[in-house]
Amino acid sequence: MNAMAWKKTFYAILAAEFLAIAGFGTSTPIIPLFLQDLGVTEPSALNMWVGAVNFAAAFALAFMAPIWGRLADSYGRKSMLLRSMAGGGLVIFLIGFAQTPLQFLFLRVFQGAVTGTVAAANVLVASVVPEKEVGLRLGLLQMGIALGNSLGPLMGGHMADAIGHRFTFFVTSLLLVLAAAIVRFWVVESFVPRRPKRFTVKSLVPDIKPLFESRVILTLVILAGLVQMGIAFVIPILPLYVQEIAGGYRVASTTGLILGVSALASALASALTSRIASRLGSVRLLVISFLLAGAFHVPQAFAWSPDALLVSRVLTAIMLGMAIPLINILLAQNTEKTRQGSIYGLAASMNAVGMAAGPMISAVVAIAAGYKAVFLCAALILGGAAWLARKTLR
Repeated sequence: MNAMAWKKTFYAILAAEFLAIAGFGTSTPIIPLFLQDLGVTEPSALNMWVGAVNFAAAFALAFMAPIWGRLADSYGRKSMLLRSMAGGGLVIFLIGFAQTPLQFLFLRVFQGAVTGTVAAANVLVASVVPEKEVGLRLGLLQMGIALGNSLGPLMGGHMADAIGHRFTFFVTSLLLVLAAAIVRFWVVESFVPRRPKRFTVKSLVPDIKPLFESRVILTLVILAGLVQMGIAFVIPILPLYVQEIAGGYRVASTTGLILGVSALASALASALTSRIASRLGSVRLLVISFLLAGAFHVPQAFAWSPDALLVSRVLTAIMLGMAIPLINILLAQNTEKTRQGSIYGLAASMNAVGMAAGPMISAVVAIAAGYKAVFLCAALILGGAAWLARKTLR
């Protein structure tokens, strides 16, 4: 593939992933509030339902991601990205019609099973761009993802306050369909899949041998889960924490603002990651990012206003904005191209395990010790990730 062709494909993937993540982000600030609309109003029950709804999607993603990754190696990476965007658009459209918390939970399981656009986009970019461009392009892709996370919550929070919570799910669906159309018509795949002679159940079994063959890959996959657990600890309870410290005034839009500005800071950090890593070293920068991300969670536990919370969240987002692409870059550098689908699938599975475990544990922590303790637990998790990276990676 010549330079013009792969660059055109890369920017199409970047645009599509930005739209998809922006779409997902529109519903992030309003999940607890949507559950309140569905009749869950008692505080402890609301905490448990928020945890269960986030756990359901993440658990399904954790189960399916390695399977989709194996299929990407066998049948192509573009088809997997199309599946995640178009399938997600359909399921989220149906969520807009949910009438009970149980229906919402059931559809979130399907959402997790068919989505996973980030892993699909990462492996497609890693297989399309030249090897010397992988670090820069994965950093730019993470910037696009973070920008989508910035725009989505801002748009979703204001729409929810102005029009209602249910409408945001229809907007998410539309954006995902548009993203799928961009991939369908503008992305050209150069990877030649190792298509099996005939389809068997065995062809769905993820290839986990690289985890036993390389301590580096195993550690990076574990770190992918820990960083997502650290993020997922806070996000589900953030609207309720804002509600507590802001006195209930414009909760959705305030939460959307905090998530949006934090995501913008993460995007800018992601764009600079490759340049900073070239000076400090990828592993050293990864350790620093985890360590400071954990440290910046501590003042969030004692925030006295949404503005104070915003400042700490932005500093945390800058650190995590570097940690996530660093893990993806190191995975690409340490994995054969023919196995990247499986490895990114396993990393996505660990991401989902982190996203699943985080909300459930944080719900228990919130019930037992309050929202402040949730931020302190997130600090411990990210500090542990820094220790693991420092001890294991070279």
